[in-house]
Amino acid sequence: MAGNENSGGMRPTAPQNSPMNVSATGGNGQSGTQGATYIPGLPYGEGQATMQQQQAAPMQGQTPTPSMPDITPLTAPTARPSEPVTTGMDFGPGAGSEVLNLPQQRSLSQILASIVDLDPTGDTRDLYDFVVSRGL
Repeated sequence: MAGNENSGGMRPTAPQNSPMNVSATGGNGQSGTQGATYIPGLPYGEGQATMQQQQAAPMQGQTPTPSMPDITPLTAPTARPSEPVTTGMDFGPGAGSEVLNLPQQRSLSQILASIVDLDPTGDTRDLYDFVVSRGL
């Protein structure tokens, strides 16, 4: 045997000893699929059939992480050079706040009117009448 040959033993630099080389999926993440797992306790023959099904169509190991668009710095040039910076505001050039598709603001009486028929007790009707009498 050669003197420099590695014959085993603890090597701190070996991949299996590196804490940075641990898979979050328990070792199933290296190939992108989950490994087949034998399920004990199944009726005779079903364990082997289940193993064969898992090997024939492996399940995905890691769910892909959705990527977010890159962050645009404040100092970046505009992506819409022909659009005024006041677009979406109710002043200045450009379209007003109607282009923002915001929910319409409703008065308290409009909100109560939309639910008055859903209240079997009639309390909402009384509240609605009170609110209307106050002009709210």
